[in-house]
Formats: sequence, structure tokens, C-alpha cells
Amino acid sequence: MNLFSEIEKTIDRGFRRFAQHMFGPAQSDELLLVHRAILEELAGKVQTVARGEPVFPYPHVTVTLASADPDRRALYQTAFGEEGRLEKDVRDTLEGAGCLVPRGFALEVKTAEAGERQFEIEYSAERRSEPAAAESHAAGQTGRLIVVKGKTAQAEYTLDRTRTNIGRTEELTDADHRVVRRNDVVFEDSAEEGQDVNGTVSRKHAHIRLDAGEYRICDDESQFGTRIFRDGRSIEVPAGNRRGERLKSGDEVYLGRACLRFER
Repeated sequence: MNLFSEIEKTIDRGFRRFAQHMFGPAQSDELLLVHRAILEELAGKVQTVARGEPVFPYPHVTVTLASADPDRRALYQTAFGEEGRLEKDVRDTLEGAGCLVPRGFALEVKTAEAGERQFEIEYSAERRSEPAAAESHAAGQTGRLIVVKGKTAQAEYTLDRTRTNIGRTEELTDADHRVVRRNDVVFEDSAEEGQDVNGTVSRKHAHIRLDAGEYRICDDESQFGTRIFRDGRSIEVPAGNRRGERLKSGDEVYLGRACLRFER
């Protein structure tokens, strides 16, 4: 059943703009093909019930993208999993076509080192109340960030998600006013004390990713850089490197002149 027409094209164009802006034309072409293929496969699961109403019958879907390259897996997670982007696009596509979506619908994005196809989709009739992002509990104690220098809304943040964004504004939007990123740890923009420190934190400065039980910090091409201070030495986090640097308990993470301490 083909639900897509102008609805699909609109969502397709939105994802293309996002991918080109975030990853460049070369990467965005492949991501767009994967994005389309996932939407089309999900549309094939739509069923027609009484009175001819289209219904998507699965409240929980898991999309697993496979690659032996850790950088490629990180790219997939960022492009499709961050901010629930793929889940939103699927929901918007189905609802825009007049398809009934189960209450509490959730789509989870995972990555794997190997697979028979570039992606696999699992469908579940059961609702999931807890995100599988809690892989951290299987690997040990959940990490946390303690604010050492700079002004934020909280003094401490728990790293209980697969990705935690850090920056100097709550939301970043594109030219069409679509939200392309939300920061979880926000260094405030204000004229109050600490402004000079906060001003060295870029709007999309860095993110911390939970990968196979490890926390890794990546610099998102910030202006003043990211570095880790550990055991009396400074470790530079390469800008734009999706692999990032592994964090160890007690590390002090400098974002420009602002500082967070990682504990686990």
C-alpha cells in the first residue's frame, strides 16, 4: 500500500536539508536512500481495517543499522536516533496520510557491527515504557556530569541516555525553523557572572555517547575546542571525530573555559 505522495516528499526534503547541513552532500546521499527505504518498508506494514481505515498495528519498532565501521555506526545513530528524528518522520508520514498510529508509539534506533542487510526492522505488539538506552546499567553505574566552572540550570546531570548534547543554547534550528538539535546540558547565555566562561562554549559544542557500555565524548567542531584533563595531563578531543575519546571517572572535561567533571 503506497501512502506516500506530497507528504513523503515534504519529509524527504526536510531530511535531505538536515543531512546536508550536518554531514555534507557526500554522506547525505547515502543517508537519504536509507531513510527512504526504512519509510517504505514501514509503510508496507500498514493494514486496512473496518470502514477502510489504514492502521499501523505495531506500538513499538526497532530499527537496527549495521556497519563494521564504528564511525559509520556513530553516523547512523546521530542521523536517525538523535532527538528521535526517525521516529518523528515515521509518525508524521503515517499520520499525514490519515493512518491511525497506536497510542504511545515508539521507534528505537540501534546499531550493530554486522547484519544480513544495511538495516533490519523488528516489530513488537508490546509497548515499551523504558528506552533500551539503559545499556549503561548492564555495564556498570550510570555516569554523571558535575558542573565545576560555568553557569548551567543544574549543578549535576545524569548520563542516562545514549547521547547527551552539550552547548550554549537549548535548541538549534535550521533555515526553515525546524529544530535540528536540542542540548541536554546548557551553558546559559546571560549577562550574569560566568558569562565570559559560558561564552567559550559553542552553541553545539560537544556530545557524550554511550557506546557498548563506555562513555565517549566527541567535539562537534566547536570554536574553542574540547579537552580532557586526566592524571596531570591534557588530552585534546579531535574536532569532528565521531569516535571521540573515552571518559574515565574523575576526568575533568573542558569546553573552552567551562569545565565539567565526569563521575561513574
